[in-house]
Amino acid sequence: MLVILIADALEFFNVSNTMSATQVATTVDLIIEEYPYMKTDDFKLCFKNAMKMKYGENYNRIDGSIIMGWLREYNKERCAVADNQSWNTHKAKLSGETSFTSGLSYEEYRNELKLRVEQGDEEAAKALSLSNEIISYLNKREYGKQEAEGDNLLEH
Repeated sequence: MLVILIADALEFFNVSNTMSATQVATTVDLIIEEYPYMKTDDFKLCFKNAMKMKYGENYNRIDGSIIMGWLREYNKERCAVADNQSWNTHKAKLSGETSFTSGLSYEEYRNELKLRVEQGDEEAAKALSLSNEIISYLNKREYGKQEAEGDNLLEH
C-alpha cells in the first residue's frame, strides 16, 4: 500500500528528480519502522495533505527525506488531535462525576421534606417519618456506645 501511495505522489507532483525503486523500498522500510502504529488511512491522509501542499513546497524534488518530513508533520498533527480528544473526554468525565456530587446534603434533603410536608405532601411526610426513625435509631446506637465506653472507663 505504501509503495502505491508513494508512486501516486511521485506521479502527482511530476517532479524531475524522482525516486528509484530502491529508494522507494528503503523509504517504505523506514516508514514502517518509524510509524508502526499508523493505519492505512493515516498514510492516505498524510499523502493527500502533502498533495495539497500542506507540508510545504517540494521544489521539483521528492525523496525519502521529503516523505519522512511529511509523515513527521502529519504525526505531530495526529498526536495533537489525539491529545485534545483525550483531554476533552477527561474533562467530560470529570464534569459527569462532579454532577453526581453536587446533590443535596442530608440536612438539605430533610429541610426539603419538611417544606413539602407543610404543603400537604403525604409521600414527603412518610419519607420524613422514616428519616426521623433512622436518626433516632442511630442516635440511640451512638448513645449506647458512649455509655459502654463510659462504663469501661469507670472500670479501669
